[in-house]
Amino acid sequence: MKKPVTAAVAAILVAALLAGCSSGGSEPAESSTGGAVAEGCTPAHTFSTITEGKLSIAVPEFPPFSSMVPDSPAGIDTEIAQAIAAMECLEVELTEVAYSAAVPSVQTGRTDMAVGCYYRTAERAEIVDLSDAIYLDGMGVVSKDGITSIPEMLTKNVGSVDGYLWNEDMQTLMDGKMKIYPSNVEMWADLQAGRIDLGFDSVAVSQDKAKGTDFVVTVAEPDDRVAASVKAAQIGLPLTKGNAELLTAVNEDIKTLRDNGTLKAIFEKYGVDTTLLDVGDNYLIGE
Repeated sequence: MKKPVTAAVAAILVAALLAGCSSGGSEPAESSTGGAVAEGCTPAHTFSTITEGKLSIAVPEFPPFSSMVPDSPAGIDTEIAQAIAAMECLEVELTEVAYSAAVPSVQTGRTDMAVGCYYRTAERAEIVDLSDAIYLDGMGVVSKDGITSIPEMLTKNVGSVDGYLWNEDMQTLMDGKMKIYPSNVEMWADLQAGRIDLGFDSVAVSQDKAKGTDFVVTVAEPDDRVAASVKAAQIGLPLTKGNAELLTAVNEDIKTLRDNGTLKAIFEKYGVDTTLLDVGDNYLIGE
């Protein structure tokens, strides 16, 4: 799906990648439309979208957050977005994109929203609007012995996925010896082959990939030398920049889904730790 972009958009795309959950992208599929609106549906809010009557969503392949394979949408963020569309009486239009292209698709007006575990960062907020925090993305540690202490990790063969906030600090502590992988596919291959002792990834992604294995997923203990271990990134939905009515509606709908237990139910469905929903006050990384 990597469509041609201008040099300016390409530069923004690279910057955006450096501050979000990491993943290998998939090539684009054609858009799909679904989720028929119930007859007599009354929307919770009034706002405009790119296509009247539809909520257009960019969906990268990044389980357990978002997925269009096989041929049907799934994932934590995807279900949250679908729930919002239902509350607003909007038909859902899903477009499969590479992970790196989801935010640019919102920025350039091809979609109203992106899903897939995107960090709320000050840099990203300059190019798209970001919903209120939905959940946290902690510094997940994958090992066979449940390591949580960063000082202990420094004595091991360690790997991480490109793009995470903790990478720079950990590389400094390890004198550049931490291996950085382009995606978690390669990192997990090395974990299973014993070429590294532990790996860093999103907590929810790690929990999903660890199912049926003898790997244990923990959260790194806070260590002032690694900022991401002290203050986890908040995850929000990237939205069209400047559409204030859309942002207000999505934020109020997220609150409703939190209050009525829908967010918790979605997390439980995907076997993800529900304490990640305890986001506290909104903040932007890098602000």
